[in-house]
Amino acid sequence: MDSILTTLVAAVALGIASQVIAERFQLPAILPLLVLGIFCGPFGIGFVQPETLGEAFAALIHLGVAIILFEGGLSLDPSRILKVGAAVRNLLTIGVAVTGVASAAAAHWLIGMSWTTAALFGAIVTVTGPTVIVPLLRHMIAPREVKTILLSEGLIVDPIGAILAYLVLQWIERAGIPPLALAGELLALIATGIVLGFVSGALARLILRTRLVGGELRNLSILALLMVCYLAAERQAPQSGILATMVMGFTISAAELPDLVSVRTFKGQLTTLIISVLFILLAAQLDLGAVLALGWDGVIVVVALILVVRPLAVAASVPSAGLAWRGSALIALTAPRGIVAAAVASLAARQMKAAGLAGATELEGLVYLTILATGVWSTLGAIALPRLLGFTADPARRRAILVGANPLSEILARRLAATGRTTLVIDSLSWRLDGFRAAGLQAVVGDARDAATYEEAGVEQDSLVVAATTNDELNLLVAELVHAEFGVEHPAVAIQRPPEELGRRSRGWVDVLGGRSVDVPEWIRAVEGGGCTELVVDPRSDAAVAALHAAEREHPQGVLRLLGTLRGQPELDVGDDRLPQLDRLVLLVRDRSPLELLSPQRLAAETLSGAVPGVVAGASRGAGPNAPR
Repeated sequence: MDSILTTLVAAVALGIASQVIAERFQLPAILPLLVLGIFCGPFGIGFVQPETLGEAFAALIHLGVAIILFEGGLSLDPSRILKVGAAVRNLLTIGVAVTGVASAAAAHWLIGMSWTTAALFGAIVTVTGPTVIVPLLRHMIAPREVKTILLSEGLIVDPIGAILAYLVLQWIERAGIPPLALAGELLALIATGIVLGFVSGALARLILRTRLVGGELRNLSILALLMVCYLAAERQAPQSGILATMVMGFTISAAELPDLVSVRTFKGQLTTLIISVLFILLAAQLDLGAVLALGWDGVIVVVALILVVRPLAVAASVPSAGLAWRGSALIALTAPRGIVAAAVASLAARQMKAAGLAGATELEGLVYLTILATGVWSTLGAIALPRLLGFTADPARRRAILVGANPLSEILARRLAATGRTTLVIDSLSWRLDGFRAAGLQAVVGDARDAATYEEAGVEQDSLVVAATTNDELNLLVAELVHAEFGVEHPAVAIQRPPEELGRRSRGWVDVLGGRSVDVPEWIRAVEGGGCTELVVDPRSDAAVAALHAAEREHPQGVLRLLGTLRGQPELDVGDDRLPQLDRLVLLVRDRSPLELLSPQRLAAETLSGAVPGVVAGASRGAGPNAPR
């Protein structure tokens, strides 16, 4: 009991520590998980002993993979997949076939692995781990369709690779099995997984839609239903459970349910915990000597997978989908393996050893070497490859994200869209976004506290992100999240009471909308009442700046510096020190008194000659009582 408890507690602690390290240094979590797991395992300092778990370890792996794949299915966006459907379809068929055959051939010819074990290796490495790809995509600068293809492939190919590995293992263990019998097992497996997954997903949708279960138990009920679905599928057809869980997740995701945000958040946190614990335990049981015994031949196999096999698979799959060559090249050089490859390899090795088959240790060692090498390669590639391929100058990437649907953010969204930015608004309630959709702006329904919402919105490192809700704490939380998770350098917040630390190093990267406090509820009421005017000011005009300062002194909450532009590009940092560098400054003015101070006639009188008009345009704004808040 003491050894089991120590192993489980250590796995949880080391797993979460690895996640913290990965987040702090913006690395895929699989790298510190693998290093810490090996170091603390029996072949390291011996602190983690997975063998003490006995047969329960295999059951834990099975259930863990099921939950991971369910969360993957839940993350799939049907509308985005349809846009890149041809590329994903080809990668899941042609690409899987090319990867499996070519990887098996490389393992056989380069390190002398038997054809049967090499075929199993080829089936296992057809997967591309989404648990590694997702953190990479958060920091990778690439077109939206490329990210969608990589994410969709990674999520869907995992159960395909796991099923292929199972079939190959059955072929190895049951030598001489007729092909028709094997095909019959495959059809039964697929049918069972799809049917039970769809039925379970429909039941889950019923729970979420009808509120048969209370809010506190809803997520746990979905988890229990998921486990029952997995067990029922496994009892009916072995290895169909992983397919059933992914189909269940995808069925829920396609329903666009109002409570899906909380389900995704809960399952995302649970998946992170499971991945952390499983990978520590899997890495701990790895025989490091078996990896080292592969020598340079093993390294050559992995290099061949990265530079030959993957590009060959993509070349055979993606061009027919009409993707530009730069996008195809980035996809071809990004294929990290993750937790599913490790779990399947470990389970296969355990089964091979139990059956007395040779090559189990060699197989497991080569798979883990592949995981480590492809993880490091993809991490470095996510930084260097987009720049080498020229995606840093791709105008299609520029996005402006506004969090909080209300009349004030609607004005700002229109102004940002006018600068050529792809403008998108996020809110947790769909009806609040109706006005934005009617105006031709993109909208995402999601939880502003969830990183998945910003992934769906396509947030990049160079995105403009403005948090303009009526909640100061939420606005600051949004800024922290997009800065930490996506590398957004200067998110902006509309905030009524800026805390002191905004001016310190800890939060020096946060821009305050307008450069000062903003009472968002008051501005919303003013816009709804029709008493606001938009003015476009020339900030290089001394008279205009003097009039602006006078209006701000006399009416602190009567003037809002909404947005600046520099060479046609929007600028959210519109403090006094930035004004001389800007081409234009958009102001939102409420009440007549500050408007008189900023009137073109007054500025013309102050400049005497009237040669420098400070205000070039003005328009009243009123959103009406039914505007989204």
